[in-house]
Amino acid sequence: MDADTDDLLRLAFDRAPANLANQAIDRVRNEVGGESSYATSYEFLLPDGNVRAWLLDYLLPRLVDYLESRGAKLPHCGGVFLSVFSGDTLHFIHARDAVALLSEWSGLSFDELRKRYGPR
Repeated sequence: MDADTDDLLRLAFDRAPANLANQAIDRVRNEVGGESSYATSYEFLLPDGNVRAWLLDYLLPRLVDYLESRGAKLPHCGGVFLSVFSGDTLHFIHARDAVALLSEWSGLSFDELRKRYGPR
C-alpha cells in the first residue's frame, strides 16, 4: 500500500470485512444517521495504483457533485460517509474528512471545489 492510500484509509472511523459489506453499511448508516435521520453511503473500490491521481481526477469531481446535489454541502457533508473497499476490508470514512484531505491535495478551497465540480 502506498502513502496516499495510507493517508486516506487512516481517516477511517470504522472497518469491516468486505464480505460482510451489506450488514456493515447498514450498521454504520444507523450509527451515523442516529435515530432521527438516515445517513448515506457513497461506495467505491480503491484502485491498486495511482491512488492520489485517481482520487483527484476521477472521484473528487463526482463526489463533490453528488454531495452538493443531494444537499450535503461542503465542508460538513452532513449525513454522508464513504464506504471504501480496499483489499478484503471495507473502510468507513466521514465524507467531510475525505473532502478535507482531497481539498488539501488538490490545492482547491471548498468554494473552488463547489464552483469547479458542483451541479451546473
